[in-house]
Amino acid sequence: METWQYMLAVALAAALLLAIRSAVIKRKKRKERDFTRKLETVLQPRETVKVVCPNRGGRCILTSRRLLVETREGFIAYPFAKIKGLRGLDSSGKTTASVPKMVSLTVKAEKEYTVYNTCGEFAELAKQLKTKIRKKK
Repeated sequence: METWQYMLAVALAAALLLAIRSAVIKRKKRKERDFTRKLETVLQPRETVKVVCPNRGGRCILTSRRLLVETREGFIAYPFAKIKGLRGLDSSGKTTASVPKMVSLTVKAEKEYTVYNTCGEFAELAKQLKTKIRKKK
């Protein structure tokens, strides 16, 4: 092959990569926009969002009145009065109350739901959730 053919192949590959990158960015923005629209329909009057924590399989949203868990079908709402307990686990699998050491936080309500420490908002979510549950008891 000649040099112009190599240069043409590199240009086509670069154009293909840019097209793929553009499509991925558009999809990500659309999913974020759809999430905010869907969340606005679920919120009750005078309910404010405190923390949004991305999690495995969806997001976990702490509002002023309840904990919302995003699933594939929609949202599951756990009012603070229905939450029976919280249990934090550290990296060795032992129970911990220290938020910075937590790897996951298990919320016990009608079902158990685990929130994993995958983002910076996890510490704020765990701290606020612990204070809200403590106040209710």
